[in-house]
This record gives sequence, C-alpha cells and structure tokens, in this order.
Amino acid sequence: MKKFLSLLLATLMLLAIIPMGATVSAASTPVITTSVDKTTIKAGDIVTVTVTLSADSYICAMDYELRYKSSDFEFVENSLNLKNVFPGYEMGKNNVLSSGENVFKYSGATSSTITGPESVLFTLQLKAKNTSGKIIASVTGAYTSTGENDYIDVTSSVSYVSDITIQFKGPTVTPINYFDIKNPSTKSISYKSGIVLHIEEQQLIPEDAKYQWVASNNNFKTDVSADGKSCTIISNANGDTTFTVKLVTESGTVLETETITMKSKAGFFDKLIAFFRSIFGGNKVLPQ
Repeated sequence: MKKFLSLLLATLMLLAIIPMGATVSAASTPVITTSVDKTTIKAGDIVTVTVTLSADSYICAMDYELRYKSSDFEFVENSLNLKNVFPGYEMGKNNVLSSGENVFKYSGATSSTITGPESVLFTLQLKAKNTSGKIIASVTGAYTSTGENDYIDVTSSVSYVSDITIQFKGPTVTPINYFDIKNPSTKSISYKSGIVLHIEEQQLIPEDAKYQWVASNNNFKTDVSADGKSCTIISNANGDTTFTVKLVTESGTVLETETITMKSKAGFFDKLIAFFRSIFGGNKVLPQ
C-alpha cells in the first residue's frame, strides 16, 4: 500500500498537476473520523461504518486501515460505497491476516490539498456474527503539501492517528421471572419424614419448556411430579442439600434457574426417634 501511495504521488508530480508557487498552511488539525450507526448489536445485525475527513484538512494523501475479527463480523457484499474525495485511490477488500482478522486498506491522493467542507471518504457494512466484538481504525499515513512539490508527513498531527477501538455489545436483557420455589413451612426435615416442594408460576411458560430438578447430593430421596411443578423429598442422610430447579426449552436454552437449600436431620438420635415413630405411624410427609 505504501508503494502504491509513493507511485501515485510521483505520477502526480511528473504530470505537474500540483500548482506551483502557492503556499498552503493548515488552518486546523486534520480529523479522520470513523463512526458506526450502532454499538449495541445482536447476531445478524448490520452495522454501517462511515469514514469522514474534516473540513479544511489540508491533506493531499493518506493511508487508512479498518480491522475486525472474522469471528465477530463479516463484510456485506456490495456494501462498499467509495466517494470521490481523493480522485486517485485504492481500496483493498477483505484482506485476511493470519491473526484471524479482516483488513480494509484505503490509500488516496489528490492533486492539491483538500480545503473543502467535511467529506465522507467511504462507507461499508458489516454483519454481526456475535453479540459483541470490536473494530479497530488506524490512520497509518497522512501528507500535506506547500504546493511546490514539497510533501510534508503530518501523520503524527492527525487526530485519531492512534488505533481507535469501537466496542460493540449485546442489548441488556431483563430476565423474565417465570417461576419461584414456594417457601416451605420448614427447611429442616427429620429422618424418614419428608416435605413436598412446590413451584409457583409467575408467567405463562413456553409450550416446549420443562422443569428440571437437580439435588446436590443424596441426603434426600426425591420424587418429581409428572409436570415438574412439585418434588417430594424424604430425609435419607444427614446434612444440607441444595435443590436446583431449571426451566429449559427443547433446544436446551435455560430460561430461569432457582435454588433452595434443605436440611436433612439424620443423625443417630434422629434415626432412633424415626424408628419409634414408624411403630406408631409418626413419620409424615408435609404438604409444603
């Protein structure tokens, strides 16, 4: 790309296109702006990138790069819209680097420094593959001229000459409260006794969604109802157990997760008491 720029500038000089004797001094710092129409995205969204040159930039040639990861975005075919700010320009499309990045390279030159109004250099579109990512814009070269075949490297003075990172993120999603685990009358269950844990639905759940119950250990024997809305637990071994309930779709998407911790009292004396209770029918399963 540097070679292209040098050849282009040399050709312009040989053709004596650049006016002689006119001295130009920059009135303001050149600004090359990279902007996007959205920074909150979801997979499949189209992002429009616009690269703009500020008014009275006094630039006669420039090199620019736009980089993004191939795993985050893909170029939308035929979306590149080049403007005629620099009559002589070259655009490299979708150059793929070994790092997994795609690079667009733009080099442009004109016969005289640009002193007109703010101008769009080009626009292009990228399609999001993920709900996050970034694009990096760099100005790798910028030149002005005194009008006497004297070219001045002003790269270091161009605003945004360093890498500009535009970060994208997914939309903030407020989780839906589909259900709660009803607070039981007690969370401490004696050996051989039990309780029924119930789900209270707060929203109508999707037709393909089902409840899944998982216990953190075997301190309780469990029996889940056919519709998954209740689970009978019987004290079996001493210690605490955390029950996790998930609402899961057929595709495996977890819509909501709730947990509750229950204590199983199954020490020596608890088992002894349960034995005598069994004789008199005292071990019970509480409804909730």
